[in-house]
Amino acid sequence: MMRKQSLAASVVIPLCLALTALAVFLLALLEGARHFGLKADAKEWTNLTAESLFAAYQPFLFEEYGLFFLDGGFGKGKLSLSRAEGEMEALLCDNFALEGVNLYRMGVAGVNVSEVQLAADDDGAVFAAYAANVMKKEIGVRAAKKILSEIKRIDEKGEGSINPEDAMKDANHAIEEARQAQEEAAKDEKAEDRDDDASPPPERPVQPPAENPLEMVKRLREKGILALTLPEGKSLSGRKAPEGKRLLERDLARGNFKKKEKAGWYERILMQEYLKPLIGNAVTPKEGGALSYGVEYLICGKKSDEENLKGTVRKLLLLREVMNFLYLQGDHAKQAEALSAASAIAGITGNPAIISLVKQGILAAWAYVESIYDVKELLNGGKVPLTKNASQWKSSLSNLGAGEGSGTANSASGLTYERYLDALLYAKSVKQAAYRAMDLMEWDLQNEKGFAKCKMDQMAVGMKIEAEYNADTLFLGIFSKDGIGGYTFLETAEYAYGK
Repeated sequence: MMRKQSLAASVVIPLCLALTALAVFLLALLEGARHFGLKADAKEWTNLTAESLFAAYQPFLFEEYGLFFLDGGFGKGKLSLSRAEGEMEALLCDNFALEGVNLYRMGVAGVNVSEVQLAADDDGAVFAAYAANVMKKEIGVRAAKKILSEIKRIDEKGEGSINPEDAMKDANHAIEEARQAQEEAAKDEKAEDRDDDASPPPERPVQPPAENPLEMVKRLREKGILALTLPEGKSLSGRKAPEGKRLLERDLARGNFKKKEKAGWYERILMQEYLKPLIGNAVTPKEGGALSYGVEYLICGKKSDEENLKGTVRKLLLLREVMNFLYLQGDHAKQAEALSAASAIAGITGNPAIISLVKQGILAAWAYVESIYDVKELLNGGKVPLTKNASQWKSSLSNLGAGEGSGTANSASGLTYERYLDALLYAKSVKQAAYRAMDLMEWDLQNEKGFAKCKMDQMAVGMKIEAEYNADTLFLGIFSKDGIGGYTFLETAEYAYGK
């Protein structure tokens, strides 16, 4: 009997030990699987939380401009990363609040935003890149190169070696010097006659001076630049920007995203093409915006549509004036007309150098008047060729001051007002163009109910987060890095719109 009991004990004890070892092994496997499951869930939840936060994009900017931006100020007007962290913690807690059997049983210890990228970062390059991203499906590299080539052609043609404004100044100065010299000569002649006690010579009939085209231009300019160029019947927008500092004038919220954005020529062209139909111009004004002439605002940065249009028209007038002046240098018939007029005005001096200066001034005055007709045609929705020929010339020297052209507008060929604006806009820096575009968006955004305090420099486009999780061991504690009884997971995630 004792032998049987001893034999049974010799079997049961090893069996118990084996079963215990097997249980430990199985529990260890289960805990190991749970450990890796916890880590995988922590990674997945971190990514989902970042995506969920950015799913709450600013609705007005998406509906009106097609941009996905997250309001980092959450409608309060001040960038608040702690609010973003709180939102993500709340989202994670909702994920953990599960009913029924939950073997993972993990909780969130905290969420930290380690990096954030804002729309105004990198001197506007971030905004330019995201605006360009909207257009990449519509405009490829080849089409963008064609637009850039047209812009460069306008810039190159507009860089004349002779400045027509300087030519007019030099001509006026030469005429004034000649007049003073004639007056001095007349005084000396009278003094000599008195010294000789001779009878005064009979007065010579004074020939009335020829009409001076330079004086005509001076009178035209006194009317005001918009009075000269605004087409008949075209109304002028009276909109003004809201008071307050614009992005270029204030201290902006800054992100700390380590990866920097760069806006090359392609992104720059796409940004312009993206903005143009959304912000309007003098030919196709925007209805309901803070400003109706948005492109002109990007170019000039003034606080009213009228001021921006004036500044843009001045730039266009000068551009067209240079092009017209260069054309006149090669038109022999018009050169002869200008020489005849110069001889009538300054020929009495007998000085070829003065006559030549006056001739160039007359050509510059003629080019300026022609430019008035050009800009008026552009503002009327027509086209003006970059380089004209004789049949496309509209003004005549004989009636510069009358404000009437001798030719008719040629709208079938040439460049539109919008295409000329492309060249003027491309001359601005990325920072100027992007920040002014965000001004327009901010004004429109703040005009919407509930968004009065929103600011564009607080709009987040990307974020890098760190999330910490805690979990107790369920089966065994031997896999914990921080000691038996629990796990700690630190997971990172990065999210950016369009990336």
